[in-house]
Amino acid sequence: MINSYPLVLIFDQSIEYVDSAKNLEESLFYLSEKQLKTVIYINIHGDVYDRDGHPTHLPNYSDLTKLVQQKLVSEGQCCTAKIQISQLDQLFNLLKETN
Repeated sequence: MINSYPLVLIFDQSIEYVDSAKNLEESLFYLSEKQLKTVIYINIHGDVYDRDGHPTHLPNYSDLTKLVQQKLVSEGQCCTAKIQISQLDQLFNLLKETN
């Protein structure tokens, strides 16, 4: 359930930092129905929800690390292999810095 920002949006093997309702709307606008079915939201407190607002599980940190590394590589960053996510605050801080 989305009632506060920031949040991390994960969909279709992609990850994004979202800091407002407007940014969330923009992030979701171009997604296909198939992609929308894969959407999960993670808030700063570690609560994880699917698109319909139902609680779901937090992806493991290894999977989160891979998503962040892929995002950074796609944005032209190098040395992403050194990045290891082991806490949610790391995830939020790193994505915020690269947003």
